[in-house]
Formats: sequence, structure tokens, C-alpha cells
Amino acid sequence: MTPSEIGPAARALAHGECQAIADAFERTPEVHEAVHRARKTIRRLRALLALLESSALETAAADAALRRLGDGLSALRDAHVVVETCARLASAQPDQPWEAVCICLTARREAVLARVLVRDPAFARRQAALLRIVTDLQAQPWDSLRGGDIRKGLARSERRTQKAEKRATRSHDADDLHRWRRRVRRLRMQLEALPQLAPSRSVPIKGPGQSKHARALHALSDQLGWQQDLRMVRNLVRVMPGVPERRVLIEQIDAQLAAASQ
Repeated sequence: MTPSEIGPAARALAHGECQAIADAFERTPEVHEAVHRARKTIRRLRALLALLESSALETAAADAALRRLGDGLSALRDAHVVVETCARLASAQPDQPWEAVCICLTARREAVLARVLVRDPAFARRQAALLRIVTDLQAQPWDSLRGGDIRKGLARSERRTQKAEKRATRSHDADDLHRWRRRVRRLRMQLEALPQLAPSRSVPIKGPGQSKHARALHALSDQLGWQQDLRMVRNLVRVMPGVPERRVLIEQIDAQLAAASQ
């Protein structure tokens, strides 16, 4: 692949991600899994666009629209995540009274889904927003992309990740940890996209070392994500009415948080 082929490769990758988002919005019986796929793909596409910030492409509007699209699904996804996390906690400690909490969180999740679908039946509004994003991206000068644009984007992402790590390890604040997780996840997605974008001739950053780096970032992202999921369940259990042995359950969550932070 020559430098002149980087643009078409990036355009094809962006188009594929848009198609994957559209496919997820075609509602399936497992709507929560579809929402998860849509949000994950939105993050991948935004990670790709972030690599191109130094290029001639004007992606700010598309990125902002993608952010709104993902944020609009966050309540539904979070409602499902706490159900999954509760089930995981119940499996780890079957002798603890998690059943009532899981039932309550499941009912809460279905109520959130019902509200979303009332406001946006069959995700039609979101599909229309995606179509506008696709139109915007198709109009960009993809052929102008060069390897240097991607190198600059990757270096910027690495700097931002390092800065977020320093801040989070210093403060241990939940918001800082969440920001670090987002930076780690974005950098990992960018590294995973590189083989499709940047061959060694034009962007010499592909190789076993980068693969190892991506795996390490994936593990770190999972660890930070588990901590975030535990905090969401803890916040709900703390205020949920009628929870039997609330203190015992919170102590279990705190133990898991302590283990995950080591």
C-alpha cells in the first residue's frame, strides 16, 4: 500500500463502521446487545476520526454528532450493565441476598428501554442522525490523507493517555479514572486499526511490540471498566429501598473494588 492508498483505506474503514452502527440500529430481539454493539462501534469510529485531527479532513461536526448518538444510548447501556454486574456479583457470592437487587435492576432496565422506544420508535431518529453523519463523512477529502497525519494523531493520543494516567493515579478520583479509561480505550482502538491504515512503509508503527501494547491496553481498559461498573451498582444499592443486608452487599462490592484497583 502506497501513501496515496491510505485515504481510501481510511474511508473504507469509516464506511464499514457506519454500516455496522446502522445494522445495530435494525432492532433485534436482543436489543440490549444491539445497543452495546452500536456504542462500541461509535467509539471505534470516533477513535479513527481522532487519528485524523491533523489532516485536511473536517471531522469535528461528525465527531460531535457521533458523541451525541453514543451519549443518547448511555442510559440504556448503563441500565443493562448494572444488571450484568449484579448477576456477576451474585454468581461470586451465591449465599448473599443479591436476587432482590437483580430483580429490581432488571425492572429498572426494562423501564429505561420502554422510555427510549417511546421517544424514538425503532430508533428511527437515531438512524436519521447516522445518515447525516455518513453524508458528512462521504464528502471529506479522504485522498489527501498521508502517513504523517496518522503518526501525529497517534502521538497526540499517547500524550493524552499518559496525562490522564498521571492525573488518575495521583487523585484516585472516579471521574479521573473514567477519563483515563476512555483515553486508554481510544488508544487501544487506534492501535488495532493501524494494520488497515498504515503499512510499515508509510507509517512504521506496525509490529509485535504494538500488538503487545494493544493487548496490555485492552486488559487495563477492562480493569478500569469493571471498577466503573461496580461503582454504578454500589451507588444504586446504596439508595435502593428494601434491600436486605444492604451493608453486607456494599462490603462485597468494596472488596471487589479493592481487588480490581491492585
